[in-house]
Amino acid sequence: MMNRYLFLFVFITISFTLSSQEVISHLLFGPPSKDIVAKSKIKNGISLPFIDDFSSFSSGLDTNLWYSGNVFLNSTYPINPPTIGVATFDGLNANGLAYAIDMSIPEGYADTLMSQEIDLSNISTAFFFFYYQPQGIGDNPEIQDSLILEFKDVNGDWNVQWKKEGDYSYEFKKHVVLINTSDYLIEDFQFRFRNKATLSGNFDHWHIDYIKLDEYINPSDTTSLEDVSFVYSSPSFLSRYNEMPWSHFLNNEALEIKDTLDILIRNNNSSINIEYQYNVYDDVSLVAHYPTIGVSRNVTILNYDSIGNFSFSPPISVASNTFSSIMLDSVSFNIEHIIGTGINDYKKNDTIIRTQNFFSHFSYDDGIAESAYGINVDGAKIAYQFKLNRPDTLRAIQMYFPQMLDSVNQIPFKLTIWSDIFASESVIYQQEVYPFHTDYGEFHTYRLDSLFQLVGTFYVGWEQTTDDLLNIGLDKNLHANQYMHYNVGSGWMNSQFPGAWMIRPIVSQKPLPLVTSESNHNFTLYPNPTNSNIFINTNCNNNRVSFYTLQGVLVKQVYIRDNVNNISISDLPAALYIVELENNVSKKYEKLLVY
Repeated sequence: MMNRYLFLFVFITISFTLSSQEVISHLLFGPPSKDIVAKSKIKNGISLPFIDDFSSFSSGLDTNLWYSGNVFLNSTYPINPPTIGVATFDGLNANGLAYAIDMSIPEGYADTLMSQEIDLSNISTAFFFFYYQPQGIGDNPEIQDSLILEFKDVNGDWNVQWKKEGDYSYEFKKHVVLINTSDYLIEDFQFRFRNKATLSGNFDHWHIDYIKLDEYINPSDTTSLEDVSFVYSSPSFLSRYNEMPWSHFLNNEALEIKDTLDILIRNNNSSINIEYQYNVYDDVSLVAHYPTIGVSRNVTILNYDSIGNFSFSPPISVASNTFSSIMLDSVSFNIEHIIGTGINDYKKNDTIIRTQNFFSHFSYDDGIAESAYGINVDGAKIAYQFKLNRPDTLRAIQMYFPQMLDSVNQIPFKLTIWSDIFASESVIYQQEVYPFHTDYGEFHTYRLDSLFQLVGTFYVGWEQTTDDLLNIGLDKNLHANQYMHYNVGSGWMNSQFPGAWMIRPIVSQKPLPLVTSESNHNFTLYPNPTNSNIFINTNCNNNRVSFYTLQGVLVKQVYIRDNVNNISISDLPAALYIVELENNVSKKYEKLLVY
């Protein structure tokens, strides 16, 4: 087998898939660990049971359980974990940087995860088990790579208890160790995991889930997990995008929201039914609940597949006005999913929460890149399809270019906007720019030097000026391939590699400006508030009066010729509106409350 070091030397970008000039590359950098970077305070003799399934991955390692660690806690790299959240071992340190970027030491010990001191002095036998998986959606560890489990004995020496050599991805496997010797049945017992890996980047992934250490009573202690858990993070409520602008969602809510959710629950040898519910919160206020009647819904999960996964598709049964806000642009909702399980079931993995954001951008990605995408053809083009639900102004394009070993920030490309790429390749904007490498997960914003309005479908991407790989971030957990197009000179085709490019167009953050240029065009509106009619007094003739919701939706429009006008608003639902008075000189705005 070719040594990884030589492979890096020959092909520095670590490209591992190539077809039709499309290239997917491993990342050399990653996110900083949210766990313990340095040693935490030692906790003497914590009591049994010791259980951690890393389901609280977003909060970092539990310092009550862990003394030190530089692993990456996440839910995006594993495939079908026993429970949501894993600890991932790789070739990156706690800051998301390679241990040895100069490759002077190509292979060696990388990550370590070490427990606090655990009291095993009052029992005769203990059991220890964990689940592990190589690769997942990351890089497969090779034969010279390994994952190692070590115990610290009564003399303070670390001894290898288990070692697994590298392999390609497979389903999570469980490993069990019985502890029944005086060397380890001590009041300050510790264990640790370590990996040997390529030290020059984000390589050689191992994922660990559900570690349990407890007193051994009977064989069922190690054969049955008896836990029902969520498998992945909460899905988006949106049917097309992961995030989208608030006003565009409201303009076509029925199309943009899913009919059902895709929830994956894992039954780990627990032959029971569960209860399920989800709650939607606007800030702290409950605005929607499923099921609509009762506290929860009973879900039968007795018939599950060979690895214990149960696919559940609860309907999104929310009223059309559930997602509402007085904000014009940026709105967030918290969506809480809960399964009700037995009294002995581990509870931390029974709840998942998603923040559904509506900001000023469209995105298909979740903000985390697992790989990088590029095309090695001079003049190649990529085009990402987006669709507006109302006319809007394109202001900027955000892109995430992960830092690779060789920077391409000196290589220009043509940032391009198309209105169409199939019937006729219609370029409406093009600007020469350069890739900009940012810290992990931070998008660079390319502000357009001229603003223009778009209607309907448009495409965002680039035209290359060289055959260098520009390496845009690729989110491999969300798939937007039907909207991802590339052209190497033989016509437009869909990208063959599952994922979502990390490219986000930004539209106008305020659907309606509330200030305009100075003019003598003034008007008064009264009574305000009202529930029937309004009078508009203006110093100009021939005006158009438009009524908009706070989200920028036009709901009523009339024309007036005189200086004083009586307009019925009895057809408008009770709400706060923006009234626009416009002629060929200027625009003016007032707020109107209809009760």
